[in-house]
Amino acid sequence: MKLFASIYIGSYETTMKVFEVSKQKGIKTVDTLKIPSDIIRDVLEHGRILPQTTDKLCHVLNDMRRTMEGYKVDSFSVVAGPNIRQAENAIIFLEQIKMHTGFTVNVLSNSEQRFLGYEAVASTEGFEELINESAVLVDVGGVSLQITLFSKGKIVTTQHLSMGTVSISENLRKLGTISNNSFEQTYEMMYKELEVFKTMFLRDMVPKYMILLGVQVSTIAERISNFSSKQIKTKDYLEFLNKINKNYIKAFELKHDVYLDNENLIEPMVMLYKVLAETLAPEIVYAPGVSVSEGVAYNYSYSKKWLTSSHDFDNDIISAAWAIAKRYDSYQPHLKALFKLSSEIFDAMKKYHGLGKRQRVLMQCIAILHDCGKYISLSEASSCSYTIIMSSEILGLSHKEREIIATTVEFNRKPVEPYENLSDKFTQEEYVTILKLLAILKVANALDRSHKQKIKNVSMRVKDRELVISIEANSSLALEKGLFKKNADYFEEIFSIKPVLREN
Repeated sequence: MKLFASIYIGSYETTMKVFEVSKQKGIKTVDTLKIPSDIIRDVLEHGRILPQTTDKLCHVLNDMRRTMEGYKVDSFSVVAGPNIRQAENAIIFLEQIKMHTGFTVNVLSNSEQRFLGYEAVASTEGFEELINESAVLVDVGGVSLQITLFSKGKIVTTQHLSMGTVSISENLRKLGTISNNSFEQTYEMMYKELEVFKTMFLRDMVPKYMILLGVQVSTIAERISNFSSKQIKTKDYLEFLNKINKNYIKAFELKHDVYLDNENLIEPMVMLYKVLAETLAPEIVYAPGVSVSEGVAYNYSYSKKWLTSSHDFDNDIISAAWAIAKRYDSYQPHLKALFKLSSEIFDAMKKYHGLGKRQRVLMQCIAILHDCGKYISLSEASSCSYTIIMSSEILGLSHKEREIIATTVEFNRKPVEPYENLSDKFTQEEYVTILKLLAILKVANALDRSHKQKIKNVSMRVKDRELVISIEANSSLALEKGLFKKNADYFEEIFSIKPVLREN
């Protein structure tokens, strides 16, 4: 058994959870500390994090360090939500935390934060059964939410909406100063945003489950509801939400002798959850009661082989990429051929390219998405493909990984830029990875240049500094052979191994 602590610095609270990790029982929460924070309010109102907020957070983090020392944890991680990057003094803020607490904080991108939450919920019992029917996973944050649609166990789409509990609260406050209908106006805006999502992506589909994920506002949802970690019919769920108002909250506090932190966020939270349930109209609402903190623990435990995941997260990435390609009418037979050929080249070159399992997933995404920009413009397909990929959330990929895929796809048709032009985006290692993936893509693409899948019975092996590609063809390969020579030269330049085509 191992003890692991995760500290998450969120928009409106800082959470520390201590977990027991064992292969027999998985992850079990031992202790939880939650302290309110004004970080997001400072950012929204002042554009920066105020000194008093930083001082308070440092005191909290030092208390959490002492708690971890008391538990004698084996490992820990300290992460922060992406909203901190919006503060103009974010670098100084993080440096002050390091100086006063000794903690180096890893600031998550939006993609990374959402994936950690997804890792947590995907590790809960019964998750596979939920998505094997139809489900929407709704990850609610302070300033935004993300909706992932599942059908028959596969991801259909992931979409990011600028609606969160804190942003709705701020909107109500601002509208309240100029209008008596702030609630009505806010509701109308929320319904409109979600109706657009429903029209574009759900269409005629009615999801059976709505899975609610995200850092609950302090312990509000857990304290005032009985639904955490349970499934409930949407009708009963809405009935409960309609009861919650200021009087209900005050009565709850008096009855239980508690003070609910961030009380002013309860109404926005209730509004958002109501609109989600009414618009998406699931049969059942499910709140597994996990968040980023659990995700950090699962992610670390998987990386250290403390636990083995039962869910195939790589398959989610590939499914999401196929869904994007389908949405932009990419030619499926060619993509399937390219997907297979690029994977085979990657595997044959395993000893020579130095890339790992993760880069193989990136290679497969590149093969699937390399032509998506043609939907917008045939002449500017490279730039359009880059834009589509960078604008599409692919659950499981970090922002940097998405940028590697998009840049590789762009260079498939455009001249490769020197590293000096891209040094602000990529490290040298990442740049070299792009060149290697591009070389594989070019050779694979040359083998199906006509988009007619002429070749069959392909086998590949490296011998005497040559990648020997043995094929059979069902028609003339004149076009393929013409492009193959040029792309083989580029491949040889990158790997010092020359691709050779052998036709049986």
